[in-house]
Amino acid sequence: MYREYIKYFIGFLVTIGLIIVVIILLFGGGNDTKQTGSTDTKKLTDISDTDSKVRMTIAGNVRATQEYFEIQITSDSSSNNIQILQGYDHNVVDSQSFENNAAGYSTFLRALSIAGYSKGDTSKTLADDRGYCPLGQRYIFETIENGKVLSRYWTTSCGKSAPKTYLGTSGLTTTLFEKQIPGYSTITNKVDF
Repeated sequence: MYREYIKYFIGFLVTIGLIIVVIILLFGGGNDTKQTGSTDTKKLTDISDTDSKVRMTIAGNVRATQEYFEIQITSDSSSNNIQILQGYDHNVVDSQSFENNAAGYSTFLRALSIAGYSKGDTSKTLADDRGYCPLGQRYIFETIENGKVLSRYWTTSCGKSAPKTYLGTSGLTTTLFEKQIPGYSTITNKVDF
């Protein structure tokens, strides 16, 4: 009889343990759940008066380092810069800078905000974009304030079902960055992705 009580008691403890595990999984489980929003509670337009910048990098397809290219556009309150980078060690092969001002930068940030620039998936499983869409392009969007990266999201040219962390409107965002560089198509026409 004593053994039967012990069996019932152990069964009771196992049942309670399973219930606790189910509750944890349903309500608090996993650190890699999809989260959206900026990593900082500030609105994008709130950083226009600070030492901030926004950057888009277009990374080409995976190939030999001599034939790998990236285009990087960085905008802040005083300038809009474009760099053509070659190889995985990012050698600068061309660089141009254009004057900007606080009003232009603030308007650009507002347009990016409307395009959803601060919306992204912050889960750790997709933090490293390398290797995704290997025969297409990756688009990396960063917000930097006082030298600190506030947000970094990416998407690809491999279609809507491809993995990504950027949840804004990627086509609009890319075009907005390109429009910050006068003669963008001429500057980049020799880049072979």
